[in-house]
Order: sequence, then structure tokens, then C-alpha cells
Amino acid sequence: MTDSLVNLSFSGLGYVTKAVHLLEGGRQKIVTSRRHRKGRGALLVTPEGVHAVSPGFKYPWLHIWAPARLTWWVAVLFIIGSALFSVGGYAITFPQDIPTSLTTGLTVDWVFFIGSLFFTSAAFCQLLESVNAGDSEGLYAEQKLPDSFQWVAWHPQRIGYMASLVQLIGTVMFNFNTGNALINDLNWIQQDILIWTPNMIGCICFLIASRLAFMEICHGYWGWQPGNIEWWITVLNLLGSVGFMISALYSLAVPAGDTSSTFSWLSAFFTFQGGVCFFIGSYLLLPEMFSE
Repeated sequence: MTDSLVNLSFSGLGYVTKAVHLLEGGRQKIVTSRRHRKGRGALLVTPEGVHAVSPGFKYPWLHIWAPARLTWWVAVLFIIGSALFSVGGYAITFPQDIPTSLTTGLTVDWVFFIGSLFFTSAAFCQLLESVNAGDSEGLYAEQKLPDSFQWVAWHPQRIGYMASLVQLIGTVMFNFNTGNALINDLNWIQQDILIWTPNMIGCICFLIASRLAFMEICHGYWGWQPGNIEWWITVLNLLGSVGFMISALYSLAVPAGDTSSTFSWLSAFFTFQGGVCFFIGSYLLLPEMFSE
């Protein structure tokens, strides 16, 4: 079936996030950047309504198993990583509710470090997902399908790719941040250089990536789509990134004797809040896979 490209939608930064094709009989095929990247296919607009070219499951919330799809691994790895950050943040924020053996500094630091490794694994899978999106159906200039699975590519014209790349950089910074926190006997200057600085860089990367993902969904700087599961995923990730940033701001090390217990509590609380937001957003990636 032949079709003609009749409209392109751009986000505020100039990225193409939606392509509308005119089909025979006055129908339209709508291809969006995120749906294409997630392998969910296009939307078909007919006089009867909007339908997915590749229909989803009747009850997408009940389907959670699809290990053959890279998107599934992205969701599962992010779920585990964000769960560990939530547990670590909760253990520091509300130590009275946690067994003493889990609230020691070394144990909690390991929880964060392992969680950061899951974050990085998920972000890497997410980048591979974008790299291997294949035929863009009018979204981008190149239309050639990759001959084989690609591990490395450069697609700066794709907003989803840039969001995934920036988030991967952020997760690597969290690896340094949480890994260096395992080092004993650091003075406050060393803590700021080895722990706080990569933490801040990682949080900035997460904010940028979350903002790009939000713009990808809204096809602009702002949008209100509470009936769209994709919108809720990006909103929750944005809230999680804001929580992590606030946590980082309160975690700046200062000379001995000047540390505020309130600042330490707030840092732990917003780590917990950010982790919970990321956990819910990560879970929603599963029903998104199976929804129409």
C-alpha cells in the first residue's frame, strides 16, 4: 500500500517526534518516535476511530513476561535498580523500620552500588533499543534497516537516542558515585570530589534525559496526556530525576562539625522518593509493551 508523508511534528528542540502519512480512502497512519523505538508499530486513523497497526493485548496489565524483547529487559533491569535505590533511601530515612544489620553504612552503600549497576545495564539496553530501531517510516532521513544487530551507532537526530545516551552517561556517573562511597576514611574534600561531583553530573544527565523523553511524548515542550501510559512513564521519570537532584544538593559534604542532620535526612528522603517514582515508571514499561 502506497502512502504519502503529509505532516511532521517537531519537538521544541527541532527533533522529529511524529510523522503522519495519508493513506487510501482518507485514512492516516501515525508513526511516533517512542512507539517506533519500542517496537509497538504505528497508529491507524479511520472514520471508525484510532487503532494500532499491530494490536496489543486485551489486558496489557496482566502480561509481564516477554524476555525475547529488549524492551522487557529494559523494564526489568530498571525495576530492580530503582527498587534497590528505594530500599536504600528508605533504610536511611526511616532506620527504625529496618533491621539494624541493614542500616549500617557499608550495607546501605552496597545496596546503592548494586542498584547503580542495574541502572547502567538497563540504560545500555535502552540505548541498544534505540540504535536498532531500524526503518524510521518517515521520522528520520535514513530508511535502511540494519543488516544485523548493532552495538554502536551515532544518531544525534533522534530524540529517543539522545535521551537514552544521556541517561546512560548519568548511570555511569552513579557507578562512580556509589562505588567511591564504599571507600573508607575520605575527608570532606575527597567526598565532594569522588562522591558528590559524579552524583551531581549523573543527576543533571537524568534531568536532561527525562526532559527529552517527555518532549518526545508531547511533541513539544509541554503536553497534558493523562490518558496515555507513555506520558505517565515520562512524568514519573522526570519526578524521579528531580528527587535525585534535590537529594544530591543536600548531600554536599562540608567540614567536620558543620554537617546538618536535617540535610542528611532530606538527602536520604529524596533518594527514596526518586527511587519510588523510577520504580513505578519502570513497572509501567511492561504494560506499555502490550498495550494498543
